[in-house]
Amino acid sequence: MSQSSGKFESKVAILGLSQSGKTSIRQVIFEGFAPEATSQNPATVRINRKLFNMAGSSINLFDVGGQSAYINEAFDQYKERTFSDVKAIIFVVDVSDAANVMRSKYYFDLTVENIKEISPYGRIYVFAHKMDVVPTNKREAILKSIKDIFEIENIENADIFGTSIFEDTLWDAMQKVLTLIFPRDDAKTSEIKDIFGNYDLAFIAVSTSHGLVLYSEPERPAGVNFERLRNELSNTYFPGMVLDFAVFSLGNYSVFMREIENDLVVTSVFDGINDLNTARKSFLEMSGRVMHIFQPDELIGQAKAKMKSTLNNYLEKNQIRNLEELERRYDSKVSVKCDICGKQVQKSVLDVAVENAENLERGIKISAGFGVTTIEMYPIHECIEGIREIPIFLDSDLEYRRFDKSRPI
Repeated sequence: MSQSSGKFESKVAILGLSQSGKTSIRQVIFEGFAPEATSQNPATVRINRKLFNMAGSSINLFDVGGQSAYINEAFDQYKERTFSDVKAIIFVVDVSDAANVMRSKYYFDLTVENIKEISPYGRIYVFAHKMDVVPTNKREAILKSIKDIFEIENIENADIFGTSIFEDTLWDAMQKVLTLIFPRDDAKTSEIKDIFGNYDLAFIAVSTSHGLVLYSEPERPAGVNFERLRNELSNTYFPGMVLDFAVFSLGNYSVFMREIENDLVVTSVFDGINDLNTARKSFLEMSGRVMHIFQPDELIGQAKAKMKSTLNNYLEKNQIRNLEELERRYDSKVSVKCDICGKQVQKSVLDVAVENAENLERGIKISAGFGVTTIEMYPIHECIEGIREIPIFLDSDLEYRRFDKSRPI
């Protein structure tokens, strides 16, 4: 029996029937997709595992395929992989498909059984999803009906939320999940409050670049997708440039947004400061102090350390030599700019390997010809034209050579 006791354990599994919206939830919350960009998602095959950096923390996310063959595997030969050390299960039910609610109940009951057996401290969150298709005056009744069918009140560690990728309801529900996985650090919160208390602010938020709020005053469940906003501003007003800031003046308010660290965004609204230069000076000072509170995530470091051995075996298999020498360069970042939106992408071979841990050949390819061995890596980013990848070509010493134009995936 596994107990989720690891200090840095942050495993979340998403289950539910095919087309219930599991992958769309993952993409909107953790990958920054616009809701309308998720409509053509293919079916998830078996288990899609991804490790997401979250501004000083990380989510170890397992997206389980919902087709009969794959979801049955999750409760059979992949049972331990799916349910061991899981801190939260998100079980997604499509409220727009009444015929499948009872079938969902069957798999929900199996989920409850496996959580009790394998990860008894794990919590189950039912997302009654696609609520946007239900008339407002009928939503409460639908949610109560599913709550009764799934017997949520009889399960000690379960809760239910009505959600939609097109509404704040999804962010509200996911914030509950994150509160369980990353309980608010009182010492860190106190430090943040002390910093913000020295400035005349109408609003302040620390969030991920895709909008998950880590701290805000006054409290808000969802922030702004800064990555998308920055790309849109850059493309519209500053083609080819990479923006460090988003700055607005709204009446007596001055609004500043800045990504102060990888995936860590500070948003501040100054009240009564009409001079943007004065507000900017205060913002830079304040955001710099916030940045020092958040330390690099240990789970990401552990994943990278583990990946080095896998990467060595992969490169050796493809006849890349001098691996001991190359190891020193695994985490050296290459910086390229998307030719469509101008976004600056900084990735190392190790970064891309961790992102593609389930299928290394998807992110890193090796080719040989004319006496030259080339290593290609394919980091992805959110472009104004959707999720794209930028093929980056390195030589056999992992030195930067060139990159091709970005392309959709």
